[in-house]
Amino acid sequence: MIKAVILTAGLGERLRPLTYLVPKPYLPLRDGLIIERILNWIASQGLKYDDVIVVTAYMADKVVALLSNLMPGVKFVVADQLLGTAGQLWYVRDLINDDDDVIVINGDVLTNVSLMKALDYHRSSNADVTIVSVRYKLTARYGVLDIGPNGEFRGWLEKPVITLPIVTGIYVMRGSLIRKLGKERLDMNKYVENLRQNGARIMVFLADADYVDLGVPQDYLNSLVT
Repeated sequence: MIKAVILTAGLGERLRPLTYLVPKPYLPLRDGLIIERILNWIASQGLKYDDVIVVTAYMADKVVALLSNLMPGVKFVVADQLLGTAGQLWYVRDLINDDDDVIVINGDVLTNVSLMKALDYHRSSNADVTIVSVRYKLTARYGVLDIGPNGEFRGWLEKPVITLPIVTGIYVMRGSLIRKLGKERLDMNKYVENLRQNGARIMVFLADADYVDLGVPQDYLNSLVT
């Protein structure tokens, strides 16, 4: 089966003081709350709310009270400790089967990546973990010089655009990996690297898609007007 786990247990420190009043995934956008946008995107990919698990901690009572009425069928797991992006998956281990394909999504992400294409890629690659990435264009604020090894001028690029494969905070992973997690603080980058070093097959699904990290204050403010 396919399960989707949305990670919303963080404190949202980058968006303070707004998150003193409400957890980050429950802040408003122009057309609903962040968590609503994420859940609607998941539903548009063919998943049902019954397949969704939300991990929460900070102001958990507000979260459960809001979404249990708004999104019937969604399961909630309340974390009693903040264990990091990978560590909080420990709390869902009893809701996951070994043979499940689990889509893990950070609770501050807006994107139109095709989850079904990422899932197909994960399965066809026989991956243990697939990191979902998008091509992200960065424009340099300044002109950039091409300089030779002895200091000679070789060229001038005026505010070049660099395209990089970035981490979106979305992953597809085997359920058996989640069921093996211990209750410890563990961030996703360290977890994936540990898996790779121990022989796990880690793949990257690279997509051309929109992506916004709403944990960045300016990006969140921009999302209110665009």
